[in-house]
Amino acid sequence: MPVRCRNRWMLLAAPLLVAAACSPRVQELRMDPMEFTTSRTVDGVVVDVMDAEILFREGVQAWEDKHWEEAVRKFGLILGRFADSRFVRPALYNRGLALLSAPRPAEAARDFDEYLRRYPDDPDLADALLKAGEAWQECGEWVKAEQALARRLAMGPLTLLQEMEARARMARALRMQGRYEESRDQVNRVQALADRNATRPEIQGNYFAAMASFEGAEAWHDLFSRIKFTLPTDRMEKDLTDKATLFLKAQGEYLRTLRMHNVFWGVQAGTRVGRMYEEFYDDIMNAEVPPEFNQEELKVYMGELRRKARPLVAKAVAAYERNLSLAKMYGARDEWLGDMANRLSRLRQILAESPGEE
Repeated sequence: MPVRCRNRWMLLAAPLLVAAACSPRVQELRMDPMEFTTSRTVDGVVVDVMDAEILFREGVQAWEDKHWEEAVRKFGLILGRFADSRFVRPALYNRGLALLSAPRPAEAARDFDEYLRRYPDDPDLADALLKAGEAWQECGEWVKAEQALARRLAMGPLTLLQEMEARARMARALRMQGRYEESRDQVNRVQALADRNATRPEIQGNYFAAMASFEGAEAWHDLFSRIKFTLPTDRMEKDLTDKATLFLKAQGEYLRTLRMHNVFWGVQAGTRVGRMYEEFYDDIMNAEVPPEFNQEELKVYMGELRRKARPLVAKAVAAYERNLSLAKMYGARDEWLGDMANRLSRLRQILAESPGEE
């Protein structure tokens, strides 16, 4: 019968006695003991057979069924209890994949780093580096993401899709460190790959080709956002010219992203176009004003400024509304839209409170 010990059950198989029909001899068959453990999960108490192979099969099945947390738990049991098993190496890699999908990217990154440390000559090293780069990127560790991706790019060889992914992710990691020229170099490389292979089916709507284009736009957008309007007037005029130039460069890259027919990045790009118009309006309305203005002069000045800047609000509203319409048409997820609905409501209110020519 089962014996309980510290929340574990060891099923002790009693000797099986089989009497031979035509022989006085008795045969005895001994079975290995089977250990079970219980765990409390969000779905209740579950019982696991403490066998590495069984746990691995169950972990893979959970992964295929997209039950990420259950896959994490199954592979974790192997890693915690069967350190010498042949299933440890794939379990560590697979737990990283499951954590990445969970999403728990910081933990996934630690698993992939541990994998790289333990198995430096493993045949799957290249894939592990790419996944480590993805995980570090997803948790905002830009330097570590860059290091993993740089190692992968230096290893070679890469398939077309692998190179596009590694370089698109590298563009993000570099941009987030403020290294815009290096980021744009990666963007240009991905765009060149996509253009040279434009007729291949896997390039149509490719996620990483669109991601790279989006990152190229974001680099210009970042620089655009840094410019604020400050006195004196001649500096303000220069700032306005520079900001408008960066606006057009960013807009051009966002529109390129939209033409790549990837729903996720298309929604992001459309949203960012609206966001730039909105930011332009806010920056104009928050510009420094001449200190010599009295209250009456300031009121007139702000009213005129609001009238001049109003078309930016109208364009932002049009961009957001168009993006919402396209997002619904192509089945985009609500979470992809972020706070667009709140922004749209605010801008409509501004238009209502400041009527004028557009």
